[in-house]
Amino acid sequence: MAKSNPRALAVSILEKVAVQGSYSNLTLDATLRHADLSVRDAHLLTTIVYGVIQRRLTLDYDLQPFVGKRRLDPWVRVLLQTAVYQMVYLDKVPTRAIFYETTEIAKQKGHAGIAKFVTAILRRIQREGLPSLDAIQSPLERLSIASSTPMWLVEKLVTQLGQVKAERILAVINQPANASLRVNTTKTTASALQAQLQDRFPELAPSALTPDGLVAPGGHLAGTPEFAAGLYTLQDESSMLVAPSLAVAPEMHVLDACAAPGGKTTHIAQLLDPDVGGKVTALDLHPHKVRLIAENAARLGLADRVDAYAMDARQAPDQFAPQSFDRVLVDAPCSGLGLIRRKPEIKYEKQPADLVNLPKIQLAILEAVAGLVKAGGRLTYSTCTIVREENQAVIDAFLVAHPEFTQIQTPTAKGLTKAHGALALQLYPDDYGTDGFYIAALQRRA
Repeated sequence: MAKSNPRALAVSILEKVAVQGSYSNLTLDATLRHADLSVRDAHLLTTIVYGVIQRRLTLDYDLQPFVGKRRLDPWVRVLLQTAVYQMVYLDKVPTRAIFYETTEIAKQKGHAGIAKFVTAILRRIQREGLPSLDAIQSPLERLSIASSTPMWLVEKLVTQLGQVKAERILAVINQPANASLRVNTTKTTASALQAQLQDRFPELAPSALTPDGLVAPGGHLAGTPEFAAGLYTLQDESSMLVAPSLAVAPEMHVLDACAAPGGKTTHIAQLLDPDVGGKVTALDLHPHKVRLIAENAARLGLADRVDAYAMDARQAPDQFAPQSFDRVLVDAPCSGLGLIRRKPEIKYEKQPADLVNLPKIQLAILEAVAGLVKAGGRLTYSTCTIVREENQAVIDAFLVAHPEFTQIQTPTAKGLTKAHGALALQLYPDDYGTDGFYIAALQRRA
């Protein structure tokens, strides 16, 4: 029964995420592969898993008056969270179905006493209603609970961006992310691919940010023959802005210093011509991730212009000659706070200390690869985060130590009206409905 019950499977996944620290997307994918679910039930399972993680703090606030100080087993708390999530956010699911399924799961995972306890809480919620957020006195705490975002992060966003912008960002981070693909322009065009996929993805439309992107509200874009044939790959729109910002010419040698799983590497490769010597060298610390880069390049038919190596980017000066690359990309390891919509557990896992430690690593990588950039060449720095400590503060520190570089306007193929008036390109999730992203372009003096 458990393999065909989306609510029971959701509880199992969420318990693993809460107790074992499992990645929700990986655990969910593995569960879907082995479960016996209809398309409708698979969608319900996915919705519950991501919805409960996104709304965890809100759901705990909702449950607090009914649970009190009683210590709950992790699976019982998760079970109650799934029930309240369905009651509040899934208006097409009948309450009687939520009550029945929740009680049955409680019986199967626990015993009759737990089932009665769970049922009693749900009936009290039905009678009394959930607590109002208006009871929270502090505006910042109220924003934290309403958006289910840890208080430290709410305070950080308000301090750096102001109350209005922080509220706008937090209003969208729990909304579903679009599905997006990047066209392999060595094999097809955006308009041709859109026409080819139109029967299966009728809502697929051109990206507002990049000519290489197509976007849809949802859909399993990786499950098509066209994907297998390498006509496209999956990539968020904001991430698609990185390769064009390098201003690559077909004959250039490019270093992608932190490359896995290869989305930006293969995008750079599309802009190169191996017949005139164009090549991108891709590095990653982990051998299994380097294999991913090679596999993606092979699927897209770009292997002839990609060399992938397992290497710490900080050791690159020991392996490559000084000033041997026309372009160097550092897509740095970061907190990932711009990816909250796709990976909602990030906002609970990250701590203020990460914003102290990560910039040290980011700056060290920039320092290490700076000497590999040719005179007149470019060094581009990007992250998928939205906090200053990992973005412009890192660039400012680097420029103080490296006067041979100067920051220039980050170029984009399309004019973006919400670029926030800086040399670097900083996108927030509420700007265009994409991941949060930062791209800085640095020119080495000739």
